Formats: sequence, C-alpha cells, structure tokens
Amino acid sequence: MPRLTQRRPGTAALAAAAFAALALAPACVVEREGPAFSFDRTLKVDEVVRLEVTSGSGAITIRRGSAGSVRVHGDVRAGGMFFSSGQHRAQEVAANPPVEQTGSLIRLGNRRSESPFENVSISYTIETPANTEVIAKTGSGDVDVSGLEENVSVTVSSGSVRLDEIKSNVSVASGSGAVRVSRIGGTVTFTGGSAQATFTEVGEDVRGTSGSGAIEVSGVHGRVNVKTGSGPIRVTSPAEDVRAGTGSGTIELRGTPAADAFWDLGSSSGVISVTVPTNASFALAARTSSGSFKVEIPISIEEQSRKYLRARVGDGKSRVNIETRSGNIRILQGGTS
Repeated sequence: MPRLTQRRPGTAALAAAAFAALALAPACVVEREGPAFSFDRTLKVDEVVRLEVTSGSGAITIRRGSAGSVRVHGDVRAGGMFFSSGQHRAQEVAANPPVEQTGSLIRLGNRRSESPFENVSISYTIETPANTEVIAKTGSGDVDVSGLEENVSVTVSSGSVRLDEIKSNVSVASGSGAVRVSRIGGTVTFTGGSAQATFTEVGEDVRGTSGSGAIEVSGVHGRVNVKTGSGPIRVTSPAEDVRAGTGSGTIELRGTPAADAFWDLGSSSGVISVTVPTNASFALAARTSSGSFKVEIPISIEEQSRKYLRARVGDGKSRVNIETRSGNIRILQGGTS
C-alpha cells in the first residue's frame, strides 16, 4: 500500500490565505485632519441683530462685542478619507466663506446652493452686539454663548452647551454632551438625549425633559418642571412650584416651600428626599408601593399606613406630594443628607 504523506503549504498558498483573511476583515479607515485655513469678516449693523449659525462639524463661540458690528472668525479644517481633496475644499471655503447678510439678518454656514461642510469642518468665533438674537446649530461641536440680551436657541447633536449671562429666554436641544446654563433673565426650555444638564440663577421658569441624564437646578425664581427617563434630579432653593419626575433615579429637593407653592415629585424606582428647615410649612401626601418612610421634622399625622402618609407641617398652606413605586421617602431637617 502506498504511504500517504502530508505536505506543508508553500509560500504562495500562505500568501493567498493571508490575502483572503485581509479581504474578509472589516476595513479600517484612518481619518486625517489638516491645519486650519482661517477667515475673518466684519459686518456692519445698525439695529437688533438676528444671527443664524449652522455648522455640520465644528465649535461655535459667541461673545458680546462692540455695538454696530459683527466680527466673525472661522477656522476651516479638512477631514475624512479623501484628505487631499478635503484640504483643497477647506482652502476654497476659507477663501469664499459661507457668510451672508441681509440687513440685520446674518447667516453663517447656510448656503443652499452647495454643501460647505463636505469633508470639512468650520469652527466659528463671533463677537456681536449685546442686542443679538441667536439661533445656533451644530452636528458635532461645542456651543458657548454669553453676554447677550436677546433670545438664544441652541441645537447640538453631539457636544457640550454653555449659556451664561443671557438676559432673555433660552432654549437648548442636546443629543449628548453636558449642558450648563447660568444667569438667565428669562425662561429656560430644554430637551436632552443623554446629557447632564445644570441650570443655575434663572429669572423665570425652567422646564424640559431628558432621555437619560442627571438634571440639577438651583436658584430658579420661577417654576421648575423637569423630567428624565433615567437619571437623578436635584433641585435647590426653588422659589415657586416644582414638578420633578424620573423613571429610574433619585430625586433630591432642598429648600422652603413658598406660600401656596406645590411640590410634586415622582419616581418609578428611586429614593425621594425632601430637606426643609424646621420652620417650613406644608401639607404632605406621600405614597410608596414598596419602600419606607423616614421623617426627621415635627409633623402632625392625619393618616398613615405602611404605604401612605398624610401629615401637616406648620400651617400647611403649601402642598408637597411625593410618590414612588419602589423607593424610600425621606423628609429631612435642613442641612442633613
């Protein structure tokens, strides 16, 4: 019987196998980013300015500048797999930037006849008069606006948002990224995907929702109405009504209920704690399906069971309503945690 022998694959066979493996493997594309091509424009204005800024990819920074002019600085960068063509495109955009003015209306990055963001990103730094209304939108990039007197609206898919010292109303829509809003004269409205949102020193109402993210509110002189799908909520020193709800997360509220104020707090699964000073006055209604009650301040109990507590603190002119399905309810004395 002939003897069988096993042959080792030759060099050509090994090379073919390696090539086949590479062909089946997912492609890995390394994106490059080149140096910025910059541009500067100064636009003369005489009245209240409406500034619309759109950036597919890039940061937007807006500061209060001198009256009568809007100064625009842009940094254009190439990116993507077609690097050389992107560099050429970035240079073209910097030489002929998407800056348009019609009277008091100024549009940046909003050409309808072409896509100025193909393989490039534009970051804007803008100085504008205080009496400027802003609408800013970016796909990926941070937005920072401060020192203005008119309404500000910001939409960001991916990037952080910072709004500070705006005397009128602001609105924020954020997909992912931290949101910090402070020293606002008017009302704040917001929607968030997975952003952590912080609101401090707001002259009027704060209202909005987040899909998944922490919400922190302090020093609001109007009403607070916030909700998140999954994440904690903390409200400090509210002046008027508070409505706060979370699907899965804790709620902390610290302050003194104003006369005739209504605090309505709800969580599907999470601890709810209300911390008040000993001289606070409110009527309490608290319910938990599978949790416990902890009360550290003097109360007059009107009705109590394992799942429900109704009581009065002081004169009871304001109302505090608390409900959680699976979580504890704590009524704490001011300064404790």
